[in-house]
Amino acid sequence: MKKVLIAGLVHETHTFSASRTTLVDFEELIWLHGEDVLVRCRGDISPMSGVLSVADSLGWEYTTSSYGGALPAGIVDDALLESWWAQVQQDLKQHTNLDGILLVLHGAMVFESFTDGEGEILRRLRNVVGDCPIAVVLDLHANFSYDMACYGSIFASYRENPHTDAYAAGVRIAQLLDQVITSKKRPQVTAIKPAVLYSPRGTASAMEPMRTLLQMARQLESEFPDLLEVCVLPGFAYADVPCAGVSFCATTIGDPEQAHRLLQPLAETALQQAEQGNPLDTPIDQVMLEAMQIPDGPIGIIEPSDNIGGGTPGDGTGILQAFIKYKIKNCAVIISDPVAVEVCHGLDIGSELILPIGGKVDDFHGPTLELLVTLGGKTDGKFSLENPKSHFASLVGRRVDMGPSAVVKHHGIYILLTTVKTPPMDLGQLRSQGIIPEQLYMIGIKAAAAYKAAYDPILRASFYVDTPGLGSSDLHRFSYQHIPRPCKPLDKI
Repeated sequence: MKKVLIAGLVHETHTFSASRTTLVDFEELIWLHGEDVLVRCRGDISPMSGVLSVADSLGWEYTTSSYGGALPAGIVDDALLESWWAQVQQDLKQHTNLDGILLVLHGAMVFESFTDGEGEILRRLRNVVGDCPIAVVLDLHANFSYDMACYGSIFASYRENPHTDAYAAGVRIAQLLDQVITSKKRPQVTAIKPAVLYSPRGTASAMEPMRTLLQMARQLESEFPDLLEVCVLPGFAYADVPCAGVSFCATTIGDPEQAHRLLQPLAETALQQAEQGNPLDTPIDQVMLEAMQIPDGPIGIIEPSDNIGGGTPGDGTGILQAFIKYKIKNCAVIISDPVAVEVCHGLDIGSELILPIGGKVDDFHGPTLELLVTLGGKTDGKFSLENPKSHFASLVGRRVDMGPSAVVKHHGIYILLTTVKTPPMDLGQLRSQGIIPEQLYMIGIKAAAAYKAAYDPILRASFYVDTPGLGSSDLHRFSYQHIPRPCKPLDKI
């Protein structure tokens, strides 16, 4: 019977954000240990659930140690790492003679003192467990580092964006670990990092350049059986760290030098397709004039600059300003604004008031708008996901808590105000608050790619807009200090 310790720590860190990510943020989403991991994750579609399903089916003797996750935001407090690590250390002392370690990580986590969060976690583990195999499942947006390759044994990653294959990735990494333990072969990991960043908009798996890169990776795995897994990782461009950017890694039981050579064409292709990996958004006035020519909706107005799933605050007012300017009726936007929600919850339905909305977290996402609104509804903000197999479900389970929420109306514009910023990954977010998305003319969507699984089936048309914000698709707007230069698209190479 194989003895395995299972743990995880998941965060995508936006280093340009002024916010800090603390233990409280993890406790609000995922902060579990031991049996609680099993209760929370068994039966859902998270990578942890995929891992557990294999562990159970293969009869592993396994221990679930600490498992934490928080929504993307600013740099993570060191105290969070030390709290997580203390529990893992304790479990390692209690469970010796392990055959393997399995970690659910993201790959783009940054701590106050460690720009390569996952590399630091793997370094600490390796120093404790010696040559015990360490298997890791990563998000597709991982910023892979050479330390990760040095200290990890096996890597698998998501292959789809939107991330509908989190469970499958968990299954795959667990099966690979079992294979390695059984064979007693010690795989090696090699990586290559072309000098290029892709913005989140350029990382959708069904579009170029990702479609071609993923096809190339699967072809390599098919032709060379020694390659256990080839990971295509477009990275997370909003982490200003030395390991940021596109990367490719291969886990091999063969010749690592050959594996490295096989990755070279992927790196060359990624560099050649830098422009496709960095599509720019269209000025919002131009978009509105074009969108208004379409008589029927729903029309999606997509706002990557306030992409909640990429670590922004979700309180940007760019689209709301445009809806007001162009007198759009029967439209909706969602804005995270706990102060406005609190005001609304103190009033009766039907009340009219002048309400300051949005633009409160920082100076990057547009001004606060003072609007005359009518209070249309107020709720506890809890709803069930309509798509229990979405990426959102892999993060939060089947129930979502936006915190106390309110719907106000301003001249035909429905504004859903939430206490907790909530990515637009499920139509139930609007429907649960009395707004029927299929009946709207326009919908403001704060996202880059993850919205597609939910919204694309109902949208008659969609447009990406350029508004102020920390999720801008134009990477030239960010003051990078720590990435290696030159680097496309910032520099000519």
